Amino acid sequence: MAAHPLHRLGFEPVGSPARSDARSLAELGFEPTATHVVSARAEAAARRTARERRLLPQMQQLIVRPQVAGSIEPGSGRKIVQPTDNPAINQALATDAMPAYKSRLEEVLRDIPGATLAATRDAKKPARLAEKISGQGQPAETVSDYGAAQVAVDSPRAKDAVLAAVKQHFPVLRQQDNFAFGDPEYRYRSYSLQVQMPNGASEELQIVPREVFEANRQEHHDYKEARNAELAGKSAGQVRAAARAINDAAMERFNSRNGVSSAGSSGLENTWADRVVKGSRVRLTDGTPARVVYVDPNMRIARVRTEDGRNVTVRRKDLRRPDRARPQRRAEGEPLQ
Repeated sequence: MAAHPLHRLGFEPVGSPARSDARSLAELGFEPTATHVVSARAEAAARRTARERRLLPQMQQLIVRPQVAGSIEPGSGRKIVQPTDNPAINQALATDAMPAYKSRLEEVLRDIPGATLAATRDAKKPARLAEKISGQGQPAETVSDYGAAQVAVDSPRAKDAVLAAVKQHFPVLRQQDNFAFGDPEYRYRSYSLQVQMPNGASEELQIVPREVFEANRQEHHDYKEARNAELAGKSAGQVRAAARAINDAAMERFNSRNGVSSAGSSGLENTWADRVVKGSRVRLTDGTPARVVYVDPNMRIARVRTEDGRNVTVRRKDLRRPDRARPQRRAEGEPLQ
């Protein structure tokens, strides 16, 4: 999943008036080249184009190959979350599913205090999509955010309630918990899910602390500058540090308002956890077995993948030896680890 704030990449406000005309593939910057399609909806969406133009010729494919959601794309090792390997068809299906996605999310959130549908985006900018596929090695069937939404929450309790409700109303293909500590690059806080839609497309959802959501407008410049520098092979250390500082400060405000203790290093260090490296087998505090996939030496956090496929960011001192863990029940309202 993309680990960056989604609204920065072209979301329209939820309150904006709906488009009266459906977006065609040509308007999205794609030329339909498929010789066959995977479903009646895909075929109908592909025929919407009124004119043809070549903005992304390197992304056009002669044959649309159906993909099995949930399986692994062998070349990249990434999970497949879209129904075809053609970006134009995937975008058309995701855009077609967005009205129902927004409506369902609004219903889900209606009875959850402190949670609002803050932003949505019904189509990804073609240039950014090409950048992901060609420049960042993400095959078209593994791109998560052809369509996306953000839910802003006022408390950890609201986040947990949204998470539970979404899982009741949508099939979930993938989830990643960066709510408490943020992603390793920018420390952007969110709980991200990839949800399946009836037409075969999947949409991205981020549950975001409200202060972090509001700070994204300030962070956007630093994030974009860092991303462009990395794509050009240049150092992005300073702008990445600026983005991290903004996200950290926003999360401090969220935690302070909710009476949540910010997790820092204590005087008593878990010396075994300090030696954890990528590939180490560990257990979480609730006894869940996992494997370490990333360690941040400065933030003293690690990202682990559980046996049931979840990606979770945790404090290193909260990791347990795989043979000595004793399950602990998570307190209600505490951020998921």
